[in-house]
This record gives sequence, C-alpha cells and structure tokens, in this order.
Amino acid sequence: MLFWFELKKILLAPMLLVFIALCFGFNLLIVIPGAFYYDYADYVAVVSRTTGYKLGAEFDDRIGELESSEFRDYLQEDTQGITDVFDDYDTAYIADAYINKLGLSGYISEAMRSKYVALQSAVDVKASSDESLTLYFASATGYKHNELYRNVMIFLLLECALLAALIVQLSLGYEHTNRTTHTIYAAKMGRKILRHKLFASLTATMTAFAVIIGLTLTVYFALNDYGNIWSSSVSSVFHYIDDMLAGSRPFVTWRSYTVLTYLLTVLGISALLSLCFGLMSFVIGTWIKNSYIGFLIFIIFNACCLVFAFVFSGKLPAYFAMLTPVWLWLKQPFWFTDGGADILWQNFETLGACVSLVLLTGLCVFSAIMFRKRDIV
Repeated sequence: MLFWFELKKILLAPMLLVFIALCFGFNLLIVIPGAFYYDYADYVAVVSRTTGYKLGAEFDDRIGELESSEFRDYLQEDTQGITDVFDDYDTAYIADAYINKLGLSGYISEAMRSKYVALQSAVDVKASSDESLTLYFASATGYKHNELYRNVMIFLLLECALLAALIVQLSLGYEHTNRTTHTIYAAKMGRKILRHKLFASLTATMTAFAVIIGLTLTVYFALNDYGNIWSSSVSSVFHYIDDMLAGSRPFVTWRSYTVLTYLLTVLGISALLSLCFGLMSFVIGTWIKNSYIGFLIFIIFNACCLVFAFVFSGKLPAYFAMLTPVWLWLKQPFWFTDGGADILWQNFETLGACVSLVLLTGLCVFSAIMFRKRDIV
C-alpha cells in the first residue's frame, strides 16, 4: 500500500502535471511546423504503398505506371540506375581519417582501428543482402530522419531526463517540504520507506515517459505519413552521415534495422536512460534534503560530465565520459552506428546505458544504507 500511496502522491502532484503539459506544448511547436515543410517526402510515403520499398527493376516499372507529375519525375531520377552503396565499401579510411586528424596513438589508435574492422563485417553482411537498396524517403531521407531523431527524439529524451530527476526529487523531498520528516521516520516503516519511494518514482518516471513520448509521436506520425516506408532499411542508399573528419559516408548500423525496428530500439534505450537519470537523481536526493538544491546539483553534475569530455578530448578518460547518460543523450542521432570519432567501442549506447544502470543501482543501494545511519535533523 505504501508503494501505491507514494505513486499517487507523485502522479497527482500539480508541478508534475504542469511540467508534462509544458513539454507537450513545446513538442507541438517542433512537430507541427515541420509536417508542412517537405512535400516531396510526403509524396514518396504515399506512392510507396504502390511502388513498395525495394529498389530495382520492378520498382522502376511501378514508378512508370504512376500519374505523371513533377514529384514522380524527381523519384524516377532519384532511384533509376541506383547501385548498392555497400558493394566494395571499405571502412578502414574512416579510422585512418580519425587517427591522422586527431593525432591518436597507443591503445586509443588500436581500439579505433578495431572498431572499424568490426564495422567492416557489418558492411559485408549488408552488401550480401543488398540492404541499402531500399527506398526510405529517397533524396528526402536525410531531412526526414534528422527531423525525427535530431529535432523530436533528442528533445523528448531531454524532457524525460528532467522529468525523471524532478519526479525523484519530488518524492524524496515530500516529507521535508511538508515538515512531516520526523513523524514518518519515527513510524514502524521508518527509513525503509525509501525503497517504496524509489520504486514509485521509477514507475512514475516510466509512466511519464510513456505519456509524453506516446502523445508526441502520435501527433508526429499523424502529420507525417510513412506509408510503406516502415519496412525500408535505415541503412538505405539514400541515408548518409555528414562527418567533418571522414567526409559524407553511409549510415551503417551494427545490425540490420528497418525504419520501424530502429525507432523501437531507440525508444528502448531512451527508456533505460530515463531510468538512469532517475537513479542518479535518487542518489543525489538521499544526500541532499532540499529538493530544489538536489535538482540543481543534478543539472550541475551532468554539465560537468559534458565539460569533462571536452577537457580531456582525445584522451582515454574522455572516451569513458562519452558513455555517461548525458553524453549518450547528445549522441542519440548516432545510436546503433559506429558513433564517430569520439566513440571508441561498438554498441556504445547499449554499453553505456547498461553500465550506467548497474553502477547507479549500486550507488542507490549504498546511499540508502548510509541514509539509515544519517542524522535526519
């Protein structure tokens, strides 16, 4: 019953409801204008129901049967004579560009080369299955992908991180704010109530995560038709990464993802990171009585993680810093790819999220144990 009481206190808190409403309103300002910006992408999505998403001779024939229009001509020009981008594609040049331009040496240089040797294996698998010969949004792919992941999803994850911290601080600071600390901790449950607060806070975090992301993406996909695009490979021949050091290059994922499965896996890692931010806030909240100060320290700590990576740029500590939750948030547009020059290990988003979750869970247990022995006055 304590869990449900704690959960009810959180979910009915006016501050939380107002924050969610403000976040959703902000998201609408991002989502709605973009839906009316690129008509060609909408055309590609609509006709994909007729043409399919696999490029080739049959696809070309189906385009020829479409009603003549300017967009139809654009699509024909985009797709006719297209070849598999992964045939004879060698990733070694990416490692060479990073090592030479950043002056990497020793273990870092070796690890960087090893990462792109492993990426070559993924490229060979994609080449053997003609994975890149799928439509996505044709030449509008870069715009549509970046609109969703660089504009919408990255703000959604930021909002969920702040919500997680706010929810935990709200729960932990409730007694202090209402001056019932001594009464609650003198009861039979006493300080053991902390674990109920933690589970209630994490449950509320996942609830808020589902609500804000569910509402925002519902509006986004209602305004942005994806047609038959969902089954296209996210590593389509039209999808490129603009790399300042290695130049424009294909969007290569470690595994094969469709547009749909890529979105689902991004949401999965986003949920894990939201939990990580909640656990981080819990650790801070058990040591800081004032919720407002605790939330401020949460912001400062994550800002320090960002600065730390810049201070030690090119050195091993910076690469470890890139696995922290706040850096994983910033690297969200590159999840499930090699990650670029500031990432040293493959599957960095999964590695960082899981390691952070384990370490923060351990810190939560330690903080809760120490809280039982601490003076609450």
